[in-house]
Parts: sequence; structure tokens; C-alpha cells
Amino acid sequence: MAENPAPGDFAETLLRDWGDVLGCPSCGVALAPAGAALRCSRCEQAFALSGGIPALLRPGDSARFAAFSVRYRQDREAEGWRPLTPAQARALPCGRPPGYAALYWPVRRQSYAALLRWLRRSAPPQAGPAADLGAGSGWLSYRLAQAGYRVLAVDASQDDAWGLAAGAVYASEFPHRLLRVQADLEHPPLRAGVLGLAVFSASLHYSADLDGTLKRAAQALRLPGWLAILDTPIARQPSWGSGRGNRYLGRAELEKALRDAGLQPCWTTVWRGPAWWAYQARKLLKGQALFSFPLVVAERRR
Repeated sequence: MAENPAPGDFAETLLRDWGDVLGCPSCGVALAPAGAALRCSRCEQAFALSGGIPALLRPGDSARFAAFSVRYRQDREAEGWRPLTPAQARALPCGRPPGYAALYWPVRRQSYAALLRWLRRSAPPQAGPAADLGAGSGWLSYRLAQAGYRVLAVDASQDDAWGLAAGAVYASEFPHRLLRVQADLEHPPLRAGVLGLAVFSASLHYSADLDGTLKRAAQALRLPGWLAILDTPIARQPSWGSGRGNRYLGRAELEKALRDAGLQPCWTTVWRGPAWWAYQARKLLKGQALFSFPLVVAERRR
């Protein structure tokens, strides 16, 4: 798809390429073209199309996510993050982008490498379409598209530094294999039983409704289908994280939520190296809660 197609042409092309996967975020029913928009064939909600990114949001969500996007950008800039050049964006999770904490991208690289090893063994592209839920700019979606997956990059923010608009550099390389969609990871715009793979990469801990989020993601999976969680902080007990609305998930809490969603989880410890353990030791000395970033993969069983 062209980066900025005419809205009517975009609607037709969008449904030709993705109509088998996309659904209404409120009821999950298939979408239909409605001039320069899409419309749910059951609840008749209309969804705007602009800038090559469909906004598949429930009524009332637009203002909430616009405010979230502003806060997220302010928080990231306060931490020292800076927008990436196209070359830096394409290199992720490799490279050393300026402004990030020393361990940030090494941890993301380690997690990505573990995910890639698992995908090669258990969930190749032939398993079906993938959804990167809470994708940010979409760097992981880009890597999945490179590996042959047909993938939706789903995020609430269209920010041009760390939201979906920053992913134009990725979408231009895979116009028919990678689609950026503005949507809520708690209410993804997916039809039932369509995905081979759903991924929460550094995103599940932002969900305010863990049980509902996992159940809705599981419903979008095929049988068999897989859900992967990485770079979400897991602690012995649930606790608040940085204070930005995210938190540390408890291992037992997550295990139960996955099983209640009809998913059979498998936990893999990802090797982090001496720098990570030194960081954990400093947290322990300060009396702060310890956490880890395991790779959790779960198969839909029912």
C-alpha cells in the first residue's frame, strides 16, 4: 500500500490484504468499506482512515489515547530518549541509540534472540498471521515481516517518535506484509481464530485488565496458535512499577491468567549476563523489588 493513498482506495486495499484478520474492536465482526472509512457490519461503528494507519478504536477511546501518547512522549524525553534516524530504526534491536539506559537495548536484543529461536522451532510464518500488540514504533513487527510473517503492528499511539507514525520506515519496505493499526491492546481489532501468533513485547504490563486482555488475545488465535510475552517485568508478587501506569506482574498472577484464557504456558529464563546481575544486586541493596524478563510462550488449547 502506498504511504498516503486516497482514503477510498486505502479502504479497498486494506480489506483486500487484511479483511480476513481485522475485526471490530467492540464486537469482533468483519469490517466493510464505507467510502473513505471502514464500518462494522454488526454494530455499524465507523472507523476513520488517514495517513496509512487505520484508527480501529472503540467509541470514546480516541481522546484517552491521545492523552496517553502525549504523556508517554513526555516521559521518554524526560528520560533522555531521542527520535531515531531511519538507519538507527532499521537496526533495532541492534545498535546503541543515544539517550537510552545502558541495559535497555542489550536486554531487548537478548529477548528478541530468544524469541527468534523459539519461533524457528515452534511457530514459523506458515502458522498464520501475527499481531504485535503494543508495538510502539513497530521494530519487532518489522523484524517479523523480514522473517516472512504477515504482521499487524498494533499500538494506541500514532506518535512520530515512538508510536506508529515512527514506523513509516518499516511499513514502506513491506507494504503488503506489515500493517500499522491504531488500537487498544486490551481490545484488539481482530476476528476470532485468525492468528497463528500474538506477541506482547514490553507491553502486557501496561494492561489494566490482564485477564480480559489475555482472553481476547487468545480468542484471536487459531487452534493451534501461540501467544508470546517478552520484556514484561515479572516479580514474585505483583507490584507497581515505574509509576507510569505500568507494573510488575506476579508470576502466579500471570500463570493463572494465561490458563484461565485457555493457554498452556511455558516459561524460559533468558540469559542476561553480568551487567544485568550487577543491576539486580544494586536493587536488592536498595530494598527494591527484584524482577526478571523471562520469555513466556503459551499455546492455545481450547
